[in-house]
Amino acid sequence: MININKVNLNNINNNLNIKNTINIANSTSLTSTWCNIVNVNSAYDLSKKYHDICQHHHDENKWILMINPENDSLEQLSNMGKINPAKILKVNANKVNVSIEHIKKTLLKGNCSAMILANANYNQAQLNEISRCAAIGKTHCIFLQKTNAPQANKLH
Repeated sequence: MININKVNLNNINNNLNIKNTINIANSTSLTSTWCNIVNVNSAYDLSKKYHDICQHHHDENKWILMINPENDSLEQLSNMGKINPAKILKVNANKVNVSIEHIKKTLLKGNCSAMILANANYNQAQLNEISRCAAIGKTHCIFLQKTNAPQANKLH
């Protein structure tokens, strides 16, 4: 015989857990501890940033997720033995749907020690949401942004 009340009680408990998570998300403030924007000036600088991030966020039990990484820089670091490619997951946004909802869900799961997004453009409200999810999931979120180096004066 099936106990209908037990099923309903489990659903109520699941709903309570979701509501607690939402309340925590609303009370978490935007901090640079969990979400950072890092400017990158050149291919060499990008390789250095990847190396630093992988060294700083290395965790035997967690992944480092890179969305839209520069493959040349990663391959160079891997060949030099400076990073362990076995703990890095790469996602190309051109091949996989990487919406803000997917990013938030991934951050909330906490399976990654860090998520690196290259050349992503989000408004302040979206950055606040991402930061809250990163804090809840205890996953560092790093935005790598290419900066335009000053151009030399050109003669016409």
